[in-house]
Amino acid sequence: MKGAIFTGFSEYVEKEFGLSTWLKTIDSCQLASNGEYLATELYEDSEFAILVDALVSRVGGSREEVYRGFGQYFFPFLMSMVIKSVEGITHLFDFLKAVDSVIHIEVRKSDALAYTPTLLYDQPQDNVLIIRYLSHRKMCHFAEGLILGAAQHYNQKVKLSQSKCLCKGDKHCLIRVEIQQ
Repeated sequence: MKGAIFTGFSEYVEKEFGLSTWLKTIDSCQLASNGEYLATELYEDSEFAILVDALVSRVGGSREEVYRGFGQYFFPFLMSMVIKSVEGITHLFDFLKAVDSVIHIEVRKSDALAYTPTLLYDQPQDNVLIIRYLSHRKMCHFAEGLILGAAQHYNQKVKLSQSKCLCKGDKHCLIRVEIQQ
């Protein structure tokens, strides 16, 4: 996993819970990196899960809430990296569909080692988009947070739900995004 995720997570924890919480979280973990991250380096996926679990133990809540909160926080950073690729997009669903067909392709072009989830889409109604999320990382709740961040960016209120989830043993996640009127 890219170090940018780790550095972004440290910033999120510091902003939401304070620097001392971040430092105590790192100190409570056995990490190969010793909690020292460079945005351009790669780190084990398992190290991120260890940090999330340690934070949840420290501050309460759930893994899902932490992943979702971090995703929402991290969206503007990711958007700043891809803004040129999506500058003509004005609707949330058009943006979400461009994630797999435009953004992930550009990410893999710029970094051959990048791993991105597979996203498949179905739009059964004008105000409903169903995203099938496939990833060995099982970070669907982080994806939900990114969707919430995108909804804020496009000034659209949404309701999210999952009928299937990798974290619950399903083969994929089904994330339902409904634009609220």
